[in-house]
This record gives sequence, structure tokens and C-alpha cells, in this order.
Amino acid sequence: MQPSRPPVSPTASGGPSLSEEEKYWTANRMDNAVPLDSPPGRAPATSAPGISARGTPPAGTPGPEHFGGHPMVGTFFFDGKPLGGKSTYCTGSVVHTAAHDIVLTAGHCGRGLERATHRIFVPQYRDGLSAANQPHGVFPVSQMYIDPRYAANTKKPTSDLDLAFAQVDPGSRGKVEDVTGALTFTPTTNYTHNATVIGYPSSKSVNSKHQAIRCPVTTSRLPGYRQIRMTCTGFYGGVSGGPWIENYNRTTGTGKVIGNTGGYNGGGNDANDDWVTYAPIYGKDAQNLFNDAAAHRTVGARPPYRPSKDSPALRAPGSMPGSWPPATSATPGTATRSWCGPTARSRSTPATDRAALPPTGNCRPPTAPGHTHKPSRPATSPGPTSST
Repeated sequence: MQPSRPPVSPTASGGPSLSEEEKYWTANRMDNAVPLDSPPGRAPATSAPGISARGTPPAGTPGPEHFGGHPMVGTFFFDGKPLGGKSTYCTGSVVHTAAHDIVLTAGHCGRGLERATHRIFVPQYRDGLSAANQPHGVFPVSQMYIDPRYAANTKKPTSDLDLAFAQVDPGSRGKVEDVTGALTFTPTTNYTHNATVIGYPSSKSVNSKHQAIRCPVTTSRLPGYRQIRMTCTGFYGGVSGGPWIENYNRTTGTGKVIGNTGGYNGGGNDANDDWVTYAPIYGKDAQNLFNDAAAHRTVGARPPYRPSKDSPALRAPGSMPGSWPPATSATPGTATRSWCGPTARSRSTPATDRAALPPTGNCRPPTAPGHTHKPSRPATSPGPTSST
């Protein structure tokens, strides 16, 4: 028996109701949405330190697999007068919280979402279908959580803070996590990982059906930043905010989120090559923001951001919990016990798809039907520490 539709009411933020959003977001409007990426016409400058800015992919650079997607990864659609009336979109992923209503994306996507009038999250988006006919429904965005020190699409050290969380209202089938399942928000103990990166690229020439793509990669450090990088072709605009997943299960989509497409220059090099992608990685600053979102707590002032000087090393593996604790009323940064939580644009050296592990803990699948060289692996690269 299908659960009854929740009462029609305005979102918690006073925005349009679920029924109004379903009516507004027609198949044509969503199909014509453009990715919210770096501002058009930006003059190329220098590349990030240690990264060559121009060129073609080196021989052997992997390409992505187009696939049907997973329920816990989808797209945000948003527009309104503050955005010039344009319909735009980014990628996002559901992360486990006690409230079952939090979705991770990039900070630069979050800045657009917080200014938008009509804004929804569409799990496992299906091209050609209206909001009312999407397989898992749609979820109006009611609140955004963004580090106040972050400014969108910069090349400054604060690009390390390019992540955001959206609180979403229930859809026609209930709370988003109850419908889709969730990923696990996981702290990062080093810069080298075997991960799978997922996103929804916009390029109609290579992705005419607007399908999700995934690419198994090995990450390395973006020198001078608390960020990771990868190489894989096909990550065009629209993939911003997508999860970088460790211990990825190809069947269920579950795993540990260690980064999201974004960071330096919005997640790519100065040439905006489709095969070079960056992601901020999660330390104490990300944990504190996640705790605020999980507790539905106003994001307070933060101390000045202290950029990486390529000297602070991460604590040794095993000295940090497997994932950050739930927020409840704990002081930001206070650890209790491991649990689940959230997850760009990217590509890198793949191998086979990493471990198809069963879901663990509370993170579960849904119950309802450019440079010319290969990045070198950092030897004793310092790890990403918190700025505070």
C-alpha cells in the first residue's frame, strides 16, 4: 500500500509547497536547466600549484561509465529572480543523519541554492520526466548550511571549504533518506584513496540522455590545498557537488563519502578541462558544518581560516574515528561514536571497481522498489588537517 501524500504546505523556509514545485518543474524546464559552475567568461589565469593548466588527456586516461544512477545520488534544480531567472542544477547526495533529511553538495552550489526561489532535490533524476513523475519524487529545499568563510569559485585557500548541506522537506513518499537510503560522511586520513566519483554532466553532445556517470579513480593531493584531485574524462559542468565514494558498492550505491566535486576554481583547473577534477576533503571544519546541519543548527561565526602550509600532517591512520559523530547537542568537533553521514566533478586512474561491500551501520540502500602527465602518488604527503 502506497503511503499517503503529506499535507500540502509551504516549505519550512516559506518557499513554494511540494505541489507547487511539482507543477513548476516541468520536464522541459528541467531539461533546459544549465549547470551552476564557474562564471562564464572568466579569463584563464595560472593553474593550481604543481598542476599544468593546458593540454590533452594523457594516453590511458580513463573515461566514465554512463549508468542508471543510484537513489541516494541525484540533482538539485533551482532558479528564481535572484539567479536571473535561469534554471540551473548541481549534483547532490543523501547522507545519513538522525533527521533523515540532509543532502550534501558543493559550497558553490549551496550559494546558488540559498538565493533561489524554486529549489528541489531530485533523487536518481530521470531525463524527460516532470518533477511529479520522477521515480522517487522530489524534495523541496528548506534550509542551507554553508561555512560563512567560503566564497564561491575562488582559487583561494578557502576553496577548501567548498561543501554545503541542504535540509529538504518530505516528498510525496516521506523523508528523503527513508526513500533513498544514504551514504556515510567519513573523515579523511590521507590524500590517496581508491574511490568512485559520481555526477550528472550536462554536455548533450556526450550525455544526451542526462544520465549519471561514475568513474573509479585513485586520488592524489592538489599541492598547497586540503583537496584531492583525479583524472577521468567526461566530467563536464553539472557534476559539481557529486560524491567521491570509498568502499563503493556498485549494486546498492552505498559507501563512505570522502569528498565532493568542488574546491579550487569550483572543482577544476583554469582551462576547465573535463578530465581534471578536484574535491575538498573532510577534516574538522567539515565535521563542524555537518554537525550543524545534522542538528538543524544555525551555522555560527568561525575563526579565520588557516590555509595549509604543506607542513601540518594528518594524524596517523587509526587515530581518527571511522566517521564523524552525530551532532545532537554536542559541541562542534566533539567525538562520540561512529555513524553515517554525507558526499564534484572528477576523474583519475581507475582500476577495477573497488570493493562491492554490503551496507554497514545505519547507511542502507532504499527499502522501496588539464595536464599532460599522470599525477604522481604522494609519498609522504602531509595530510589534510583542520584549520582550527
